[in-house]
Amino acid sequence: MKGMEQLILFRDDDDYDAMVKIICVCARRKNVIVIIYAVVSNHCHMAVLANSQKEADDCGQEIKRMYSMWFRKKYGRTKVPIRVYIKAIALDSDWYVRNALAYIPRNALDNGCNINEYKWSGFSAMFRERDSPGGIPVRTLTKQKKREIMHTGDKLDAVPWQLGKDGCLIPSSFCDYTYLEQAFNNDLTFFLRTIGGQNSSEMTWKLVDGPRTICTAPPRPQPPNSPAPSASPAATSSVS
Repeated sequence: MKGMEQLILFRDDDDYDAMVKIICVCARRKNVIVIIYAVVSNHCHMAVLANSQKEADDCGQEIKRMYSMWFRKKYGRTKVPIRVYIKAIALDSDWYVRNALAYIPRNALDNGCNINEYKWSGFSAMFRERDSPGGIPVRTLTKQKKREIMHTGDKLDAVPWQLGKDGCLIPSSFCDYTYLEQAFNNDLTFFLRTIGGQNSSEMTWKLVDGPRTICTAPPRPQPPNSPAPSASPAATSSVS
């Protein structure tokens, strides 16, 4: 999701926090699984597992709709949807999968922040100890608190999401870190090397700005115990 150059979509911590929670809610509504995400001042990226291109598209549009409602209510702006666009593309090769998963957290640099410390991405969920996040389960909140904190009246009695002490969602409670780690053969060095070795301008063109043809071929068969999952067309999509 990208705003025009002059439009800052996320102006303070409340905006960033709302967007992360909206991503979570919309992914659940549209039956997609969030792998990793990053929210920066005038755009956001997320990689999702989806059953179809339409589900990925629908998720992106629902995120835009919900955040537009937040933005209008807070800032009184009525033309946000016109100045924001959604692009969902199928990641149809191992190269696109890995490079998209590495490119997304790298966007923290756009806000002048350290990738390891950036609060508004799913990077912290990756390659970590697998103890319980130790937060407050969203499902235990009252209906009123869920609406107030998660910005939705959806029934959230069974979600695994957890809130940290600061009231923000803990990324490891909703990101599919296992998929990402397997894509890099469970090797943190491989992941970090891919992040550090990227040409940012090239990746922005290949994954965001450049034209992409959606592949509609059937999924390729994979050998047993393949270390890095291949993305079948429309099974893994990047919503940017």
